[in-house]
Amino acid sequence: MTREISVANLLYVEGLSDSDAATLAADPGVSVIKDRQMRWIPDATAMRSTLVSYAGGPSASGTDQSGAQFYNLYQWSLKSTKADQAWTPSNGGAGETVCVLDTGVDPGHLDLNGTVDPTKNVSVILTPRFASDVTALDYHLHGTFVSAQIRSNGIAMASVAPNATLCSIKVLSEDGFGSFGDIIYGIYLAAVTNADVINLSLGGYVDETDPANAGLLAILQEVIDGARNRGTVVVAASGNDGYNMGDIRELFGFIHVPSMMNGVISVGATGPFNQQNFDRVTAYSNFGYNGGVDLVAPGGNGGLAGGVTADYIISACSRYALGGACAAGNVYLFGNGTSFASPMVAGAAAVAESNVGSMTTGALETCILSSADYVGGPGGRYGKGRLNVRKASLCTGK
Repeated sequence: MTREISVANLLYVEGLSDSDAATLAADPGVSVIKDRQMRWIPDATAMRSTLVSYAGGPSASGTDQSGAQFYNLYQWSLKSTKADQAWTPSNGGAGETVCVLDTGVDPGHLDLNGTVDPTKNVSVILTPRFASDVTALDYHLHGTFVSAQIRSNGIAMASVAPNATLCSIKVLSEDGFGSFGDIIYGIYLAAVTNADVINLSLGGYVDETDPANAGLLAILQEVIDGARNRGTVVVAASGNDGYNMGDIRELFGFIHVPSMMNGVISVGATGPFNQQNFDRVTAYSNFGYNGGVDLVAPGGNGGLAGGVTADYIISACSRYALGGACAAGNVYLFGNGTSFASPMVAGAAAVAESNVGSMTTGALETCILSSADYVGGPGGRYGKGRLNVRKASLCTGK
Protein backbone atom coordinates (compact mmCIF):
# COMPACT_ATOMS: atom_id res chain seq x y z
CA MET A 1 0.00 0.00 0.00
CA THR A 2 1.25 3.50 -0.83
CA ARG A 3 0.09 6.94 0.26
CA GLU A 4 0.99 10.42 -0.85
CA ILE A 5 1.43 13.79 0.83
CA SER A 6 1.44 16.89 -1.31
CA VAL A 7 2.47 20.16 0.36
CA ALA A 8 4.31 23.13 -1.10
CA ASN A 9 6.89 21.76 -3.56
CA LEU A 10 6.96 18.34 -1.96
CA LEU A 11 5.38 15.08 -3.06
CA TYR A 12 6.01 12.44 -0.42
CA VAL A 13 5.21 8.82 -1.28
CA GLU A 14 5.35 5.99 1.27
CA GLY A 15 5.07 2.24 1.04
CA LEU A 16 7.01 1.66 -2.18
CA SER A 17 8.68 -1.67 -2.88
CA ASP A 18 12.48 -1.77 -2.80
CA SER A 19 12.62 -2.05 -6.58
CA ASP A 20 10.30 0.91 -7.13
CA ALA A 21 12.27 2.96 -4.62
CA ALA A 22 15.51 2.08 -6.43
CA THR A 23 14.01 3.13 -9.77
CA LEU A 24 12.92 6.48 -8.35
CA ALA A 25 16.28 7.00 -6.67
CA ALA A 26 17.91 7.06 -10.10
CA ASP A 27 16.08 10.33 -10.78
CA PRO A 28 18.24 13.26 -9.54
CA GLY A 29 15.10 15.13 -8.50
CA VAL A 30 14.03 12.37 -6.10
CA SER A 31 15.30 11.58 -2.62
CA VAL A 32 14.77 8.17 -1.03
CA ILE A 33 14.53 8.46 2.75
CA LYS A 34 14.48 5.55 5.16
CA ASP A 35 11.64 5.75 7.68
CA ARG A 36 12.40 5.34 11.36
CA GLN A 37 10.57 3.55 14.17
CA MET A 38 11.04 4.78 17.72
CA ARG A 39 9.31 4.93 21.08
CA TRP A 40 7.30 8.15 21.37
CA ILE A 41 5.52 7.59 24.70
CA PRO A 42 6.05 5.27 27.71
CA ASP A 43 4.69 1.75 27.78
CA ALA A 44 1.25 1.59 29.41
CA THR A 45 2.55 -0.49 32.32
CA ALA A 46 4.83 2.42 33.27
CA MET A 47 1.79 4.70 33.48
CA ARG A 48 -0.53 2.50 35.50
CA SER A 49 -1.68 4.01 38.77
CA THR A 50 -4.62 3.85 41.15
CA LEU A 51 -7.91 3.35 39.29
CA VAL A 52 -11.12 5.06 40.36
CA SER A 53 -14.64 4.61 39.01
CA TYR A 54 -17.58 6.96 38.55
CA ALA A 55 -19.90 6.44 41.49
CA GLY A 56 -23.00 7.98 39.95
CA GLY A 57 -24.78 11.09 41.08
CA PRO A 58 -24.57 14.72 39.92
CA SER A 59 -22.71 15.60 36.76
CA ALA A 60 -22.13 18.68 34.65
CA SER A 61 -24.87 20.68 32.99
CA GLY A 62 -24.03 22.26 29.64
CA THR A 63 -20.76 24.14 29.33
CA ASP A 64 -20.39 24.50 33.11
CA GLN A 65 -18.73 21.24 34.17
CA SER A 66 -18.29 22.09 37.84
CA GLY A 67 -20.75 19.33 38.73
CA ALA A 68 -18.40 16.59 37.51
CA GLN A 69 -17.62 14.10 40.28
CA PHE A 70 -13.84 14.56 40.26
CA TYR A 71 -13.73 18.31 39.57
CA ASN A 72 -13.37 19.46 43.17
CA LEU A 73 -11.55 16.33 44.32
CA TYR A 74 -8.73 16.14 41.80
CA GLN A 75 -8.91 18.68 38.98
CA TRP A 76 -6.69 21.44 40.30
CA SER A 77 -5.38 21.80 36.74
CA LEU A 78 -8.60 23.47 35.59
CA LYS A 79 -8.56 25.87 38.52
CA SER A 80 -4.91 26.90 38.29
CA THR A 81 -5.29 27.74 34.60
CA LYS A 82 -8.71 29.36 35.15
CA ALA A 83 -10.18 27.02 32.57
CA ASP A 84 -13.24 26.67 34.79
CA GLN A 85 -13.72 30.45 34.71
CA ALA A 86 -13.90 30.29 30.91
CA TRP A 87 -16.70 27.69 30.77
CA THR A 88 -19.78 29.87 30.89
CA PRO A 89 -18.52 33.18 29.47
CA SER A 90 -17.12 31.35 26.41
CA ASN A 91 -18.48 29.01 23.76
CA GLY A 92 -16.49 26.16 25.26
CA GLY A 93 -14.77 25.48 21.95
CA ALA A 94 -18.03 25.01 20.03
CA GLY A 95 -17.43 24.56 16.31
CA GLU A 96 -13.74 23.73 16.79
CA THR A 97 -12.13 20.39 15.98
CA VAL A 98 -9.10 19.25 17.96
CA CYS A 99 -7.21 16.32 16.44
CA VAL A 100 -5.28 14.11 18.86
CA LEU A 101 -2.47 12.13 17.20
CA ASP A 102 -1.75 9.34 19.65
CA THR A 103 -2.57 5.69 20.44
CA GLY A 104 -6.20 6.02 19.39
CA VAL A 105 -9.22 6.68 21.59
CA ASP A 106 -12.04 4.87 23.36
CA PRO A 107 -15.07 6.71 21.93
CA GLY A 108 -17.45 4.70 24.10
CA HIS A 109 -16.01 5.69 27.46
CA LEU A 110 -18.58 7.30 29.75
CA ASP A 111 -16.97 10.75 29.46
CA LEU A 112 -16.14 10.50 25.74
CA ASN A 113 -19.31 9.02 24.31
CA GLY A 114 -20.49 11.35 21.55
CA THR A 115 -17.46 13.66 21.71
CA VAL A 116 -15.41 12.07 18.90
CA ASP A 117 -16.29 12.70 15.24
CA PRO A 118 -16.73 9.14 13.87
CA THR A 119 -15.60 10.26 10.41
CA LYS A 120 -12.32 11.48 11.90
CA ASN A 121 -11.48 8.51 14.10
CA VAL A 122 -8.95 6.45 12.17
CA SER A 123 -5.69 4.52 12.35
CA VAL A 124 -3.01 5.54 9.85
CA ILE A 125 -0.41 2.96 10.91
CA LEU A 126 0.94 1.89 7.52
CA THR A 127 2.77 -1.24 8.64
CA PRO A 128 0.86 -2.90 11.53
CA ARG A 129 2.96 -4.54 14.21
CA PHE A 130 0.01 -5.66 16.35
CA ALA A 131 -3.50 -6.76 15.43
CA SER A 132 -4.76 -3.71 17.31
CA ASP A 133 -2.90 -1.36 14.93
CA VAL A 134 -5.57 -1.68 12.25
CA THR A 135 -8.32 -0.37 14.53
CA ALA A 136 -8.73 3.21 15.74
CA LEU A 137 -9.40 1.98 19.29
CA ASP A 138 -6.92 2.70 22.08
CA TYR A 139 -5.24 -0.45 23.41
CA HIS A 140 -2.56 1.55 25.23
CA LEU A 141 -4.53 4.20 27.27
CA HIS A 142 -2.49 7.31 26.47
CA GLY A 143 -4.68 8.66 23.66
CA THR A 144 -7.88 8.31 25.68
CA PHE A 145 -6.30 9.99 28.71
CA VAL A 146 -5.15 12.93 26.58
CA SER A 147 -8.42 13.29 24.63
CA ALA A 148 -10.69 13.51 27.68
CA GLN A 149 -8.66 16.39 29.07
CA ILE A 150 -9.52 18.44 26.00
CA ARG A 151 -13.21 17.52 25.80
CA SER A 152 -15.27 15.38 28.14
CA ASN A 153 -18.96 15.00 28.89
CA GLY A 154 -18.46 16.41 32.38
CA ILE A 155 -19.92 13.34 34.06
CA ALA A 156 -17.03 12.23 36.26
CA MET A 157 -14.36 14.59 34.96
CA ALA A 158 -14.41 18.13 33.61
CA SER A 159 -12.43 19.37 30.61
CA VAL A 160 -10.98 22.52 29.05
CA ALA A 161 -13.22 22.78 25.97
CA PRO A 162 -16.59 21.16 26.82
CA ASN A 163 -18.16 21.92 23.42
CA ALA A 164 -15.26 21.17 21.08
CA THR A 165 -15.28 18.14 18.79
CA LEU A 166 -12.53 15.55 19.07
CA CYS A 167 -10.77 13.94 16.15
CA SER A 168 -8.50 10.96 16.79
CA ILE A 169 -5.77 9.82 14.42
CA LYS A 170 -3.95 6.74 15.64
CA VAL A 171 -0.24 6.97 14.86
CA LEU A 172 1.23 4.89 17.72
CA SER A 173 0.98 1.19 18.54
CA GLU A 174 -0.14 -0.24 21.85
CA ASP A 175 3.50 -0.32 23.04
CA GLY A 176 4.07 3.39 22.39
CA PHE A 177 6.20 2.88 19.28
CA GLY A 178 5.52 4.51 15.94
CA SER A 179 7.15 5.66 12.73
CA PHE A 180 8.02 9.13 11.53
CA GLY A 181 6.03 8.38 8.42
CA ASP A 182 2.81 7.67 10.30
CA ILE A 183 3.14 10.83 12.40
CA ILE A 184 3.92 12.92 9.33
CA TYR A 185 0.91 11.50 7.51
CA GLY A 186 -1.28 12.00 10.59
CA ILE A 187 -0.42 15.71 10.73
CA TYR A 188 -1.13 16.03 7.02
CA LEU A 189 -4.46 14.20 7.30
CA ALA A 190 -5.58 16.29 10.27
CA ALA A 191 -4.80 19.50 8.40
CA VAL A 192 -6.47 18.58 5.11
CA THR A 193 -9.61 17.48 6.98
CA ASN A 194 -9.81 20.93 8.59
CA ALA A 195 -8.55 20.40 12.11
CA ASP A 196 -8.39 23.68 14.00
CA VAL A 197 -5.84 22.34 16.48
CA ILE A 198 -3.50 19.34 16.45
CA ASN A 199 -2.27 17.89 19.75
CA LEU A 200 0.95 15.85 19.76
CA SER A 201 1.51 14.42 23.24
CA LEU A 202 4.44 12.39 21.99
CA GLY A 203 8.10 12.92 21.29
CA GLY A 204 11.60 11.62 20.81
CA TYR A 205 15.17 12.84 20.41
CA VAL A 206 16.82 13.28 17.03
CA ASP A 207 20.30 14.51 16.09
CA GLU A 208 19.56 17.37 13.73
CA THR A 209 23.24 17.54 12.71
CA ASP A 210 23.24 13.97 11.36
CA PRO A 211 22.71 13.98 7.58
CA ALA A 212 20.84 10.68 7.90
CA ASN A 213 18.04 12.52 9.72
CA ALA A 214 17.87 15.53 7.42
CA GLY A 215 15.25 14.11 5.06
CA LEU A 216 12.77 13.07 7.74
CA LEU A 217 13.13 16.36 9.61
CA ALA A 218 12.66 18.33 6.39
CA ILE A 219 9.46 16.46 5.54
CA LEU A 220 8.16 16.82 9.10
CA GLN A 221 8.78 20.58 8.94
CA GLU A 222 7.11 20.87 5.53
CA VAL A 223 4.00 19.13 6.81
CA ILE A 224 3.85 21.28 9.95
CA ASP A 225 4.26 24.41 7.82
CA GLY A 226 1.50 23.16 5.53
CA ALA A 227 -0.83 22.59 8.47
CA ARG A 228 -0.20 26.08 9.83
CA ASN A 229 -0.77 27.58 6.40
CA ARG A 230 -4.19 25.92 6.38
CA GLY A 231 -5.05 27.55 9.71
CA THR A 232 -4.18 24.69 12.07
CA VAL A 233 -2.36 25.35 15.34
CA VAL A 234 0.09 22.60 16.32
CA VAL A 235 0.75 21.91 20.03
CA ALA A 236 3.21 19.36 21.43
CA ALA A 237 4.63 18.08 24.72
CA SER A 238 8.15 19.28 25.54
CA GLY A 239 9.34 15.90 26.88
CA ASN A 240 9.73 14.21 30.26
CA ASP A 241 13.46 13.93 30.97
CA GLY A 242 14.12 17.21 32.77
CA TYR A 243 16.58 18.28 30.08
CA ASN A 244 17.57 21.84 29.22
CA MET A 245 16.93 21.33 25.53
CA GLY A 246 18.35 24.71 24.58
CA ASP A 247 21.75 23.66 25.92
CA ILE A 248 21.51 20.13 24.54
CA ARG A 249 20.68 21.48 21.09
CA GLU A 250 23.61 23.90 21.17
CA LEU A 251 26.16 21.48 22.62
CA PHE A 252 25.18 18.15 21.10
CA GLY A 253 22.82 18.88 18.21
CA PHE A 254 19.89 16.89 19.57
CA ILE A 255 16.35 18.23 19.47
CA HIS A 256 13.08 16.93 20.87
CA VAL A 257 10.61 16.34 18.06
CA PRO A 258 8.02 17.37 17.21
CA SER A 259 7.96 19.98 20.00
CA MET A 260 11.12 21.78 18.80
CA MET A 261 10.10 22.02 15.16
CA ASN A 262 9.44 25.54 13.91
CA GLY A 263 5.86 26.70 14.39
CA VAL A 264 5.00 24.17 17.10
CA ILE A 265 3.89 25.39 20.55
CA SER A 266 6.08 23.43 22.99
CA VAL A 267 4.45 22.83 26.38
CA GLY A 268 6.24 22.09 29.64
CA ALA A 269 4.58 20.81 32.82
CA THR A 270 3.75 22.25 36.22
CA GLY A 271 2.51 20.39 39.27
CA PRO A 272 2.05 20.76 43.03
CA PHE A 273 3.62 18.95 45.93
CA ASN A 274 1.06 17.95 48.56
CA GLN A 275 -1.42 20.33 46.90
CA GLN A 276 0.82 23.37 47.35
CA ASN A 277 2.65 25.54 44.81
CA PHE A 278 0.62 24.55 41.76
CA ASP A 279 2.74 26.62 39.38
CA ARG A 280 6.06 24.94 40.09
CA VAL A 281 7.71 23.47 37.00
CA THR A 282 8.13 19.74 37.57
CA ALA A 283 11.54 18.09 37.78
CA TYR A 284 10.73 15.84 34.81
CA SER A 285 9.68 18.63 32.42
CA ASN A 286 12.06 19.50 29.59
CA PHE A 287 12.75 23.21 29.30
CA GLY A 288 15.11 25.73 27.74
CA TYR A 289 15.41 28.58 25.29
CA ASN A 290 15.92 28.00 21.56
CA GLY A 291 12.72 26.00 21.21
CA GLY A 292 12.87 24.03 24.47
CA VAL A 293 9.58 25.32 25.88
CA ASP A 294 7.14 28.07 24.89
CA LEU A 295 4.86 27.96 27.94
CA VAL A 296 3.87 25.63 30.75
CA ALA A 297 0.60 24.04 31.84
CA PRO A 298 -0.46 21.49 34.48
CA GLY A 299 1.02 18.06 33.86
CA GLY A 300 0.91 16.57 37.35
CA ASN A 301 3.53 15.87 39.99
CA GLY A 302 2.22 12.79 41.80
CA GLY A 303 4.15 9.88 43.21
CA LEU A 304 6.64 11.85 45.30
CA ALA A 305 7.26 10.85 48.91
CA GLY A 306 5.02 12.99 51.09
CA GLY A 307 2.77 13.98 48.22
CA VAL A 308 -0.87 13.05 47.68
CA THR A 309 -2.86 11.38 44.92
CA ALA A 310 -4.45 14.69 43.96
CA ASP A 311 -1.03 15.96 42.81
CA TYR A 312 -1.47 13.83 39.69
CA ILE A 313 -3.66 14.59 36.68
CA ILE A 314 -6.80 12.45 36.45
CA SER A 315 -8.40 11.37 33.18
CA ALA A 316 -10.31 8.62 31.39
CA CYS A 317 -8.96 5.07 31.00
CA SER A 318 -9.66 3.18 27.77
CA ARG A 319 -11.82 0.07 28.06
CA TYR A 320 -9.31 -1.76 25.86
CA ALA A 321 -6.21 -1.02 27.97
CA LEU A 322 -4.48 -2.63 30.95
CA GLY A 323 -5.76 -6.11 30.28
CA GLY A 324 -9.38 -5.17 30.81
CA ALA A 325 -8.91 -3.33 34.11
CA CYS A 326 -10.91 -0.41 32.71
CA ALA A 327 -13.45 -2.49 30.77
CA ALA A 328 -16.47 -1.10 32.63
CA GLY A 329 -16.12 2.14 30.67
CA ASN A 330 -16.44 4.36 33.73
CA VAL A 331 -12.87 4.04 35.01
CA TYR A 332 -10.29 6.80 35.45
CA LEU A 333 -6.62 6.82 36.39
CA PHE A 334 -3.90 9.24 37.43
CA GLY A 335 -0.76 10.26 35.57
CA ASN A 336 2.05 12.78 35.22
CA GLY A 337 3.70 14.15 32.12
CA THR A 338 4.12 16.93 29.63
CA SER A 339 1.80 14.73 27.57
CA PHE A 340 -0.98 15.90 29.86
CA ALA A 341 0.07 19.56 29.84
CA SER A 342 -0.12 19.77 26.05
CA PRO A 343 -3.88 19.00 25.76
CA MET A 344 -4.61 21.81 28.22
CA VAL A 345 -3.10 24.22 25.70
CA ALA A 346 -4.79 22.53 22.74
CA GLY A 347 -8.15 22.88 24.48
CA ALA A 348 -7.44 26.52 25.29
CA ALA A 349 -6.71 27.21 21.62
CA ALA A 350 -10.11 25.76 20.70
CA VAL A 351 -11.85 27.90 23.31
CA ALA A 352 -10.06 31.07 22.19
CA GLU A 353 -10.78 30.64 18.49
CA SER A 354 -14.39 29.60 19.07
CA ASN A 355 -15.13 32.85 20.86
CA VAL A 356 -13.86 34.98 17.99
CA GLY A 357 -15.18 32.80 15.19
CA SER A 358 -11.91 32.57 13.33
CA MET A 359 -8.29 33.59 13.85
CA THR A 360 -5.19 33.33 11.73
CA THR A 361 -2.77 30.70 12.95
CA GLY A 362 -0.29 33.37 14.02
CA ALA A 363 -2.93 35.36 15.90
CA LEU A 364 -4.11 32.28 17.79
CA GLU A 365 -0.57 31.26 18.69
CA THR A 366 0.14 34.80 19.90
CA CYS A 367 -3.08 34.76 21.91
CA ILE A 368 -2.12 31.60 23.78
CA LEU A 369 1.41 32.78 24.55
CA SER A 370 0.68 36.42 25.36
CA SER A 371 -2.20 35.54 27.71
CA ALA A 372 -0.05 33.20 29.83
CA ASP A 373 0.53 34.28 33.44
CA TYR A 374 4.01 35.17 34.64
CA VAL A 375 4.47 32.90 37.64
CA GLY A 376 8.10 33.54 38.45
CA GLY A 377 11.33 31.92 37.45
CA PRO A 378 13.50 32.26 34.36
CA GLY A 379 11.87 32.28 30.95
CA GLY A 380 13.95 29.31 29.85
CA ARG A 381 12.09 27.15 32.36
CA TYR A 382 8.61 28.69 32.08
CA GLY A 383 8.64 30.07 28.53
CA LYS A 384 6.03 32.83 28.32
CA GLY A 385 4.46 31.66 31.57
CA ARG A 386 1.68 29.36 32.78
CA LEU A 387 -1.39 28.88 30.58
CA ASN A 388 -4.42 31.04 31.44
CA VAL A 389 -7.50 29.76 29.59
CA ARG A 390 -9.77 32.53 30.82
CA LYS A 391 -7.47 35.24 29.47
CA ALA A 392 -7.00 33.35 26.21
CA SER A 393 -10.77 33.18 25.79
CA LEU A 394 -10.85 36.99 25.77
CA CYS A 395 -8.47 37.41 22.83
CA THR A 396 -9.88 39.42 19.94
CA GLY A 397 -7.80 37.78 17.24
CA LYS A 398 -6.31 41.08 16.08
